[in-house]
Amino acid sequence: MASSRNSEDMDNDFGLFQEPEDYYPPKPDDKVEVFERNPEWVTAGTPSKITVNLLGAHPLWGHYLWNAAKVFANYLDERKHIVQGRSVLELGAAGALPSLVSACNGASRVVITDYPDHDLVENIRRNVKANVPADRIAGGLVAVEGFKWGHDIERIAELSDSGTFDVLILSDLVFNHSEHLGLLRSVDRLMTKPRADGSGGGEAFVFFTHHRPWLADKDMDFLTRAHDELGLTVTRLVEDYTGAMFDSDPGDERVRGTVHGFCLSFPPPSSQSS
Repeated sequence: MASSRNSEDMDNDFGLFQEPEDYYPPKPDDKVEVFERNPEWVTAGTPSKITVNLLGAHPLWGHYLWNAAKVFANYLDERKHIVQGRSVLELGAAGALPSLVSACNGASRVVITDYPDHDLVENIRRNVKANVPADRIAGGLVAVEGFKWGHDIERIAELSDSGTFDVLILSDLVFNHSEHLGLLRSVDRLMTKPRADGSGGGEAFVFFTHHRPWLADKDMDFLTRAHDELGLTVTRLVEDYTGAMFDSDPGDERVRGTVHGFCLSFPPPSSQSS
């Protein structure tokens, strides 16, 4: 069932990472959502349902399981080759559903990050323990870290054997317009560059909804800047209507209820130099 927010909440999305004096609000009871995977896509030995623990409330919106995360989780389940044998980094993970699916689908290494807030990070660790096969946890194949986009990037790079990651996950992050630069810096440094022959390059998957339709152009600015400033190739993958998360939010419901998915990648070195 859809829930509701007011327009004042949405206006406060700007300056999301500013830390007000009342940064730690009273905590309502935490909640749980169960994501049911398509049985046709479930690999033996992995859960058919993923239990996503969510904080009861949080100023960084980490207390929702967003539609973009669900759509991308299904996308990954159906296309396991995207993560199989590859290193994965999720930014702004919240409940970390796509990362959990990646871990279940044979990623060689999964690093899950969100803003370095104790409650957010510990909740992700709880989700990993609840859903990821124990041998993968014991083997150190899944790590959870706090990370503020664009800052202390080298610390995150050290969590990959190669210093970069083959797959980056950005699920419902681009609504935070003030943080686009930090996200772009993180993608540019942490996504694997292609080899000289053009092979082996990484991919960044950007899935999102225009939660504020009147600011859709600002959401799309992230992709424009990725192309214009970083020289990345931008490929549309998905446009999937799921229904809006919040019935009472303003703006066109069809726009608020549609998930868009894009892939960012570095062009081959020959293209970059031409």
